[in-house]
Amino acid sequence: MTVSLAMIVRNEEATLARCLDSVAAGVDEIIIVDTGSTDATLDVARRYEAHVAEIAWPDDFSAARQAAFDRASGDWVCWLDADDVVLGAEHIRTIAAGASPDVDGFYWRYVYGRDPAGRSTCEFWRERCVRNDGSFRWQGRVHETLSSSGPGRLVRSEAVVVEHHSPPDRAEAKSRRNLALLERELTDSGDRPSARLLFYLGREHDGLGETEEALDAFERCAAVSTWDEERYVTQLHLSDLLRRAGRFDEAIDADLRSLTICPHWPNAYFSLAETYYFLGDWHKVVHWTELGRAMPEPDALQIMDPTAFRYRWIIYYTNALYHVGSVDDARAWTARALEQDPDDAQHLANLRFFSGAGAAFAGVAR
Repeated sequence: MTVSLAMIVRNEEATLARCLDSVAAGVDEIIIVDTGSTDATLDVARRYEAHVAEIAWPDDFSAARQAAFDRASGDWVCWLDADDVVLGAEHIRTIAAGASPDVDGFYWRYVYGRDPAGRSTCEFWRERCVRNDGSFRWQGRVHETLSSSGPGRLVRSEAVVVEHHSPPDRAEAKSRRNLALLERELTDSGDRPSARLLFYLGREHDGLGETEEALDAFERCAAVSTWDEERYVTQLHLSDLLRRAGRFDEAIDADLRSLTICPHWPNAYFSLAETYYFLGDWHKVVHWTELGRAMPEPDALQIMDPTAFRYRWIIYYTNALYHVGSVDDARAWTARALEQDPDDAQHLANLRFFSGAGAAFAGVAR
């Protein structure tokens, strides 16, 4: 059982060695398709005995990734970006060799961002390793995905995790590039854009601070999506955008719609609590937070921010507890928050206040 790694790169000399160091021992073949590097990227690739091909950038990530996949000779093929790092690469061959005949590939958890305390702020499951039988093809100019012409049954594997470590100074340039490709795909799609395309348009516009454009894209996504996870997360995005715009009643409506889709997931309950915090309705903050606390963590493929249901809500909850007179509970929950992040300035200030130290009440900035 052999495994190929297929990658596309361009000017990645600063990150490629770190990526390949993390995965090289877990694969049998490395395919590098370069789309126009002008730095030492190819020299780095050749140090790892990679099979290197150079192509002109096709202005289409799927076309470039497919060019890398088409060159892979292993029984299985996996993919990475140069600013990714693999944890558990030593398990790749084992999980591939142990796959039952009806399993065509594996999702690996993708941790895309972390906060200063090291908590994951963006993660989801991505199709990362599939049988190299020609049935999987790449689709989408950007935020591309693997689609199968056959059954294409993929299962999750916890054995391998991919972490993204993109340099911060690239973020805006990448968003501008992605947005241009998405808008070209939107034009190509005519009057029938996919929900996936609209969802990522919304995310890119939001990341660039383009609120009205993001709202429009997410509203269009909500109107056409048929995947419950996507519909749910789309409503959460709408709620967040509306709340930041001060449109609180509409934010509440968006969260209530999300509850009709996945009532057993905590995110929307905590989102409602956050909105009622800004409205100063402390009893409703407590009510919705405690409903969210009773729900299990979401079991989803969709993009999630784990801090939204593990941590971020605590600041709103503690302040609301104080305002309804439950000071001991406010202090206890603040202490629990500081166990997760001992340097959190807001919780530290609140702990002093709740403990009667006389410090000014920190709260959350509006």
